[in-house]
Amino acid sequence: QIWQGMPPFADLPALNAWLEARCIERWSELSHGVLPGSVAEVQARERMNLMPMGRAFDGFVEHTKRVSPTCLVHFESNRYSVPASFANRPVSLRVYPDRLVVAAEGQVLCEHARIVERAHDVPGRTVYDWRHYLAVIQRKPGALRNGAPFAEMPEAFRKLQVQLIRRPGG
Repeated sequence: QIWQGMPPFADLPALNAWLEARCIERWSELSHGVLPGSVAEVQARERMNLMPMGRAFDGFVEHTKRVSPTCLVHFESNRYSVPASFANRPVSLRVYPDRLVVAAEGQVLCEHARIVERAHDVPGRTVYDWRHYLAVIQRKPGALRNGAPFAEMPEAFRKLQVQLIRRPGG
């Protein structure tokens, strides 16, 4: 009965919100069947005796990866940037369904949205965070000119980049 007259939804969270509201609505209409009262009334009485919820399970699969000299970790044919200070060092890659978290030395270094490609004929992609390469610019200022990580900087930094390149020796 819940699915009859179901409207279209833009995404899964919208469907879940609608479904939750419909279920709660139906609980007050349905009798419990074993205990006296509706499902909502029985649930309200039972709630007083329930233990509080524990913290949410942090469900990830962990891999040990070595960061490449170009400050990238590889996962499922894709490459993700890591702060330059961790180049050529081992890190922990925590794989969640929707994101990747890179950790080392007891702290989270960075997080990227996970790329999930179903087709095997699609080439891997590289995800950069330009902030991971700021230490590289200090040693190699020319990297700012043509470096792939700096192609996606915010507009204000791109203007600064153009100004610096126009200077003598820039």
